[in-house]
Amino acid sequence: MPFVKKFELKLYVPLNNEPAGDMPDRWAENLSNNAERIKDRLLEKIPDEYTFSKLMAGPSANEYANFVNPVYRGKNGRTATDVLSTKQKNMATAYGRWYEQVLRVYGNGATFFKQQVANAKSWLAERLGSKTLRFTGDKVRGLGAAPIAAYYLVGDAGAVELIRAEDFADGAPYDIARDGEEPFLKAAIQAKLVQGGVLVSNNEYRDATITAQNATNTSLLNGYRDTAKAEVFVTTPAADKSFCLWRMNPDGRLYLHLQVGLTV
Repeated sequence: MPFVKKFELKLYVPLNNEPAGDMPDRWAENLSNNAERIKDRLLEKIPDEYTFSKLMAGPSANEYANFVNPVYRGKNGRTATDVLSTKQKNMATAYGRWYEQVLRVYGNGATFFKQQVANAKSWLAERLGSKTLRFTGDKVRGLGAAPIAAYYLVGDAGAVELIRAEDFADGAPYDIARDGEEPFLKAAIQAKLVQGGVLVSNNEYRDATITAQNATNTSLLNGYRDTAKAEVFVTTPAADKSFCLWRMNPDGRLYLHLQVGLTV
């Protein structure tokens, strides 16, 4: 019985994808405008020293105790009990220092908070551009590999218009999901591809990381596919197999290679 290929994609990941338009500015403006609300909610959650001790000081001291060897004795003679007593005392008197910091950050019109947000704009732009946006893309300049793949896998005809000039596409979008489960498949594989792509990038495109993420892609799609619609996904690309794999081209460029078909 022949393998009928429904579609094949090679979706390339840009080296960098800086946020489009005024995204960092809007992020900073929205966060700064909510400074007073953040402060109010913080003080509503921790209104006094008793609540601080109950929600923060006590749990912190208890967790710290788990890291102290009960038979510890320092060179100066301090025992584990002495160490824990000091920790508990410091935490018990920490409310005043904590409250002072809240006023420093959010007081005087939240000047300090707003300045820190403004300073973080360039960090946000760099972080998004070198990480998440490389795989998601945006509506201004076009979507990335993760959403394009997700739309193809649920048979969204509009996905054809998302293919970029550098990509390769053969065939039309094709729904592999069980009836009624398209939203779940689309959300799951898109999130997984973004997460896995960032991990591959963070780990400098090591073979072991790529192999691990490809195994996860394969397992996820096999869990969501309708067995009557698509052949089982495999971790090794072949002309007569379905697969969804991160790969590197000869010049070191990362791309997503996706193929779906069915033996009939």
